[in-house]
Amino acid sequence: MLDGEVPEKVEMVWGFAVPTRSGGRRQWPEELRAMVVERIAAGEGIREIAEEIGANKSLVAIWVKNARRKDSAPAFFEVVPPTEVKPGCKPRVTVAPEDAAPNCRISIGDADIAIPPGYPADHLAEVLRAVRASL
Repeated sequence: MLDGEVPEKVEMVWGFAVPTRSGGRRQWPEELRAMVVERIAAGEGIREIAEEIGANKSLVAIWVKNARRKDSAPAFFEVVPPTEVKPGCKPRVTVAPEDAAPNCRISIGDADIAIPPGYPADHLAEVLRAVRASL
């Protein structure tokens, strides 16, 4: 195991070795988690899969939620830092008119952040927190 701890026992789940630490926590392999997420995406229930592999259903739900978050996040989001921020400069947030494709643009000094349509709200909240912290 990566942390140097020797597993108390190892069980096989769907052909994957799942080590259990002395405290009783299992270390689920990433490949197994991916397979679980794929099966749930294909229509199987979280509760049924959790029971089949012997995991807590809330843990399996977290795997699914995290996988969706990874899938929806853009691979790259560019933020251009301002060359010079004038004292007292307030951020400006604009939203396109209703007849245009929804788009949000955040400008602070020379920095311009464009939020594309459909950008995940939780990621947008992180961007806005970073903007607020930079002021």
